[in-house]
Amino acid sequence: MKKLTILVGVTASIAIYRSAELVRELSKRGHSVRVAMTRTAALWMSPVIFSALSSHSVYTEDNHKEDGMPHIVIRDNLDLFITAPATADFISRAAAGHADDLLTATLLSYSGPRWIAPSMNPNMFRHPATQKNIDMLESYGYKILSPADGEAVCGDKGEGKMMPVQDIVSAIEDFAAHG
Repeated sequence: MKKLTILVGVTASIAIYRSAELVRELSKRGHSVRVAMTRTAALWMSPVIFSALSSHSVYTEDNHKEDGMPHIVIRDNLDLFITAPATADFISRAAAGHADDLLTATLLSYSGPRWIAPSMNPNMFRHPATQKNIDMLESYGYKILSPADGEAVCGDKGEGKMMPVQDIVSAIEDFAAHG
């Protein structure tokens, strides 16, 4: 099986702790994992954690400015770009083609496989605007990793929880094996 170079985009969702588990599992399997975080995600969970789990520096709004065009540097030589967790706000900005932060600018400049793992309140996930944005991303060729059904932290029930990490890892391993 091919070992991939993967960028994991991390947004500020309550599921952020699961993205740390994802980075760890992918790294353990021999993939080269890089992490890019939104400004708010970097406030919720220290980039140091992701750096330790991936053995690479983490890209945030506040570092890598010396690269000149960090969104270009980050995307070079990637095999896969997955945003996990992906909030409703991030999905909306991605669907609209915004490039107003490091993560969305990198997403917009990358032409390879782009995967999105939504994570949000079930009512937010079911909202017609969110569904329209997800449909838009799919029309652009993005792979949407269907969220799980269950009880959210707030107590609401329904789809919206980030796909289980093991299922994401399995999908990536299948992609690495079969393309």
